[in-house]
Amino acid sequence: MSYRELLEALEKECQEKIGKIRDEEEAEAERIRVGADRHLRKLEEEYELGLSSAARAGAEAVLSEAERTARAKRLTAEKELSERLYQFAVRALPCLRDEKYGDVFGVLVGELPSFCWEVVRVRAEDGDMAKAFFPGAEIAPDDGISGGLDVIAGKGTIRVVNTFEKRLEKAWSGMLPGIMNDVYDFLGTAPDKGGRPARNPGEVDAV
Repeated sequence: MSYRELLEALEKECQEKIGKIRDEEEAEAERIRVGADRHLRKLEEEYELGLSSAARAGAEAVLSEAERTARAKRLTAEKELSERLYQFAVRALPCLRDEKYGDVFGVLVGELPSFCWEVVRVRAEDGDMAKAFFPGAEIAPDDGISGGLDVIAGKGTIRVVNTFEKRLEKAWSGMLPGIMNDVYDFLGTAPDKGGRPARNPGEVDAV
């Protein structure tokens, strides 16, 4: 699976979920408008004409608070969605072990600093490749690694993790906005309607 194919898989996974967020947000906005109009009419009926501006200000305060609540709900939904997308991406990482994986493994090894690595943790089926690159090291199988390697030197004082999982973790904040924006574009939700996140959904404060 290529990088583009991984992105397409992520987009497909979240299209339905983002559509649900958009529908819920539009329903909430309509509920807010109806409630605010009802409140405004009630206030204008209760107050004399000279106090109508105060009545309108009260209705606007209610509307503003309701809109803040709606935004908070949307951000919470987007944070939950971004977390689910991340887990989906992690589960998809083994798909990157294609016919070129041997070359990829060599590149990941080449990125390591020069040390006498004592322990090399790799997926079990990568043991022979790891032994070829690190003949003097202990090769430790770790099936929690989908690809790449985790190396240790200096009796545990030096460690470099260059696995698919770690690289995804580091790249995720840069990948996620593009994935989310592509899906919002596909759904036809304009930014000025509140559909597109104003900031990286993966960085929404605790969405």
